Amino acid sequence: MPIREKSFRIGAGRYLQEKGALSLIGNEVLRLGKKPLVIGGKTALSLTKKEIVKSLDCAGLEYEINEYTGTCNDESAQSFSEHAKECLFDVIVGVGGGVIMDFAKLIAHFAHLPVINVPTSSATCAAYTPLSVRYTPEGRTVGSKHYENEINGVIVDPEIIVTQPKRLLISGAFDSLAKFVEIKQRFSDGVTDFPLGLDWAHTLSKKSFYDIVNGLEECISDMEKVSVGDTFEKMIFNLICTTGVISGIARGSNQTALAHKFYEATRKRFFEESRPFLHGEIVGVGLILQNFFNGEKEMNDFLISVMKKYSMPSCVKDMNILQNDETKKVYFDELSVCSAIEDGNDDDLLKLQEALDYMWSIN
Repeated sequence: MPIREKSFRIGAGRYLQEKGALSLIGNEVLRLGKKPLVIGGKTALSLTKKEIVKSLDCAGLEYEINEYTGTCNDESAQSFSEHAKECLFDVIVGVGGGVIMDFAKLIAHFAHLPVINVPTSSATCAAYTPLSVRYTPEGRTVGSKHYENEINGVIVDPEIIVTQPKRLLISGAFDSLAKFVEIKQRFSDGVTDFPLGLDWAHTLSKKSFYDIVNGLEECISDMEKVSVGDTFEKMIFNLICTTGVISGIARGSNQTALAHKFYEATRKRFFEESRPFLHGEIVGVGLILQNFFNGEKEMNDFLISVMKKYSMPSCVKDMNILQNDETKKVYFDELSVCSAIEDGNDDDLLKLQEALDYMWSIN
């Protein structure tokens, strides 16, 4: 299979993570320009706007702050990019969760401007990775846009992240856990001929997996106390930065990423049913499929126990999707034509069908 990306984009131009990091935004913008256009989610701006304004004012910058509650879609991003060009904004700043992070990157792409992301959630690594998951304005997936350049800057304030709902942290944890489960499929048969760097992506993702598993409960306790401890700091770094690095090293190297393809198929074909669920929650259900495909069904007992402990969906039925032959065929048709399956290889197609049969047996 061909490598999807030619370049290793394994970092952000600058990654800053510290308490009070919002105060750094003004000076970080000055590294790139003088007139930022800030796009933020409603909740995110309610938590951060005061400190952001203070920092931008202290840096002597002219700026505009916009609240955005839509999806990451091309039409809206084009509109913002035209506004940026007409008003001579020279830096895009995104403030919020995964949708806003992807949306800011997409605006910057269309406007040919640098972008700084300020995540207020650890639900995905979207603040860091050089791609945007795009949707229709209504919210159906339409595919990812991969960028040639890395993100110019990421600013993370753990004191903001620790106030997020626990559900977002858990979602981010499962999004990150997927990296190891997806990548290690390439190593399960003792294969040594794999794309350059994938061995390091495998090594990093393995450490990341066990650090997340071992630290999650303590981090949830920190959130309940609204206290940023050392384990919480490391967890946020893991979910946002390390997971982004792993993604960049893997370069979309056609590791059998069924968990994320399962997410895309769910958002595309069962949009209304899956609307209440987060990215990482759906990816988590996809991990059940991925483990069986990898020949590691025994891993699912552990994952399902964690999902149930934290009230996550752990099967298709939990996402309001009927577990019948018709919906199973929908998933087979979507997943069998994606690059996660080796060119329609009969063995992989059979494994996929068996994995779906197993998944549909779980209640």
